[in-house]
Amino acid sequence: MPFGKWTCYRYGQSSAMIVRYPGKVPAGVHSDALVQYEDILPTLIDLAGGHVEGLDGISQLDVFLGKESDKRQWVYGMHNNNPEGPIYPIRSIQDKRYKLIENLTPDSAYYEKHMMNEGNNMWQSWITTGKSNDYAQWLVDRFVKRPAIEFYDHETDPWELNNLANDP
Repeated sequence: MPFGKWTCYRYGQSSAMIVRYPGKVPAGVHSDALVQYEDILPTLIDLAGGHVEGLDGISQLDVFLGKESDKRQWVYGMHNNNPEGPIYPIRSIQDKRYKLIENLTPDSAYYEKHMMNEGNNMWQSWITTGKSNDYAQWLVDRFVKRPAIEFYDHETDPWELNNLANDP
């Protein structure tokens, strides 16, 4: 889906994490802690009683056990679009409220082969709808032609539709 996987947009980077640890983590507990994939291995090592060092990730065990609410202030993302299409490097950093995205080749058009190949009915429907609907065309253009800097407020714009980068 556009603005989903193979991007640095929120729904391309957000993933659910489910933890089950009977007697230690109560059922139904929800956390909004920022966790990255590289945190999983250090967390498992910590859980097994090992010593974590030399890894990029941070053990999230104390968050899962309810001893801390957060271990990270920011999470980072990257996408290079290789081999999904022509190289298009994208980087991001976010906290719980804001996300900054840097498109390193904004003069190039973004193309993702799984979604945009000829014959993909979903993408073709976006193109067709854009011919008669200004909002649909805006979404198509926004997906393909990206500014160098994007800045979003997740509190007021969870879908990352209102780029605040040029808003003083």
